[in-house]
Amino acid sequence: MATKGKGGPPKLNQFMHPRNPYRTPPSFKKLAMQYPEFRAHCTYDLSGKVRLDFKNCDALRALTTCLLDQDFGLKVDIPDGRLVPTLPLRLNYLLWIEDLMTLSARTDQKCTRIGVDIGTGSACVYPLLAAKQFGWSMLCTEADEISYESAVNNVKKNSMQDEIFIKKNVLDDETSLAEITALRAKEESMDKPQDSQDPPGKAEVELETNDKKDLESSNYIFDFTMCNPPFFGSEEEIHTMNKSKKGRGEPVSVPTGAVQEIVTSGGEISFITQMIEESSQLKDKVRMFTTLIGTKADIKKIKQVLATVSPAHSSVTEFCQGRTMRWGLAWTFDPKLQLNQVMSKKQMANTKPMVMIMPRSLLTAYSVPAAWRMVAKWLHYLKVKVRVFKNTKYFVGAHVKAYKPTWLHQRRKKRELDRRNKEKTHKTEESDDVEISGLKQCRQRVKIKDEVIKNPL
Repeated sequence: MATKGKGGPPKLNQFMHPRNPYRTPPSFKKLAMQYPEFRAHCTYDLSGKVRLDFKNCDALRALTTCLLDQDFGLKVDIPDGRLVPTLPLRLNYLLWIEDLMTLSARTDQKCTRIGVDIGTGSACVYPLLAAKQFGWSMLCTEADEISYESAVNNVKKNSMQDEIFIKKNVLDDETSLAEITALRAKEESMDKPQDSQDPPGKAEVELETNDKKDLESSNYIFDFTMCNPPFFGSEEEIHTMNKSKKGRGEPVSVPTGAVQEIVTSGGEISFITQMIEESSQLKDKVRMFTTLIGTKADIKKIKQVLATVSPAHSSVTEFCQGRTMRWGLAWTFDPKLQLNQVMSKKQMANTKPMVMIMPRSLLTAYSVPAAWRMVAKWLHYLKVKVRVFKNTKYFVGAHVKAYKPTWLHQRRKKRELDRRNKEKTHKTEESDDVEISGLKQCRQRVKIKDEVIKNPL
């Protein structure tokens, strides 16, 4: 991380996801001109610059709802006293999931992705953005009554009942596994034609005691789960953690959210541990599990817990936005889904460049142009698109873009090619043997015919 300044740590927008539209901060002036409800919370300095009081919950709520409308065409209401989502972080999380899903073994890219959002919140922001921006279908759970009603209303307001289904948790101790089990029936109804008597997206979900057994016998696979868990174990822990952040300035914005949204027994470690333990029971039903992590110090402990269920692959990433950092954890039991291939921009910036030394014996002329011609030949063989932006006697710079991982399994491909060549050679030899044998038979017939002509009866 960069060095600290007087006003706290520097902005991390440079490490934001490359496709995140908020890498360029929104224009408050434009927003104030378009939305009176946002303008009511703005002040203006002598230069005419618009300023917003980030310590005001109502101002933060107006900022989020106006940005959702301006940038995504989403009409969202957030009740007082409930968590106000920050959009840059939410988009970083969704874009990361999108990157991870490009590694999926599915070949049908037109198939609608189906995700599960555990604890969707009053704004229902993850499902709404997922459906609007990425075209995914979302199945969601919510335990809090006020947040549940608000989330349902936000889905209705945007006419997304067919893309998003929200289930109210009946029991306080209902686990993540039980939530996903209950949602499976709804997913099946989304793929079937609705009865003309039932409004679209209104199918009832009956929770039976044998849901878990039914799920285990099913071959359906969800694409992913996502979760923004409560970070703290108690209200006292919130204040203790804020005081322990030495060398940092005061938070830029005021914390929002009800106690049940940010506090859970045992904190995020306990919550995520439960998800990890239950994920092993769903390893054939859910392709990928993901969660946010709010405290860097918790990552080591959570990774130790994850190792106990022996996932095929896992990955930890960083979400950078403004002056806030969060972390994402993904794991899968599918060996084909190599999650560690996707890195955040900050991780890539800290990754040492790959160095390949070409021996002199490989090149007729040991020079930069000769080495580049060899590399370009390899890239062409791998069907990688190359665009050279600088080419001199001592330096070659190029942008390369791969549409498919054609470099994977090269040994297996070479063995397969050798096997085919051997089969082809073997068939050619057999064909030659047949031709030679046929020629010999033909000569024998001619010889017999000549003898018959010379020695007629």
